[in-house]
Amino acid sequence: MKIVITGPECSGKTTLVNGLKKDLVFGQVNEIAREYLQLRNNSYDITSLHEIALLQRWEEKSKTDYPIVICDTDLLTIIIWKLEKYQTEDPNLINMWLASKKDMFFLCSPDLPWEYDAMRENPNDRDRLFTIYERYLQKFNQPYQILKGSTEVRVNQVLEYFQSL
Repeated sequence: MKIVITGPECSGKTTLVNGLKKDLVFGQVNEIAREYLQLRNNSYDITSLHEIALLQRWEEKSKTDYPIVICDTDLLTIIIWKLEKYQTEDPNLINMWLASKKDMFFLCSPDLPWEYDAMRENPNDRDRLFTIYERYLQKFNQPYQILKGSTEVRVNQVLEYFQSL
C-alpha cells in the first residue's frame, strides 16, 4: 500500500509523516527537493525540476519492500511547482506521476500557521495552491482525503483510514 502526504508549502506534511511513526511501521519516501536544494544553496532552474522528479521517483521505487509506504510529497508537487514557476505543464511528468499508482493521497490543508523556512517561496497564496493540488487530484481521478486541523487531528484521520481497511 502506498500513500502520499501532499499539499502546499508549510501545510504540515513532514510533521504529519513524523507523527505517524509512533503508531505505524512504514517505508518513508522523503521529500527529495529539500535535500537537492540544500546541496545547491537553494538554487534551481527548470532543468533542476526534472532532476528532482527523477530522484523522487527513484527514492519511491527503493521502498518496495515495505507493506506500507508513505511518501512525504511526490511528483505532483514537482508538476505544480513547474507550472507555478515556469508556466509549463509537463505531460511527461504527469505521465510519470500517474504511472506510479497510489492507494490514497492525503491533501493537507494550509490551515496551520506559516513558519519561515529559507526554501519556502509562497507564504501568501497557500490557499490558492491548495486548490490547484485538489484540482489535479480530481482531474486525474486520484483517491484523496483532505486533512485539516492540528497535527494530532491529522494523525488520527490517517490512522482511521488505515483502521477502515
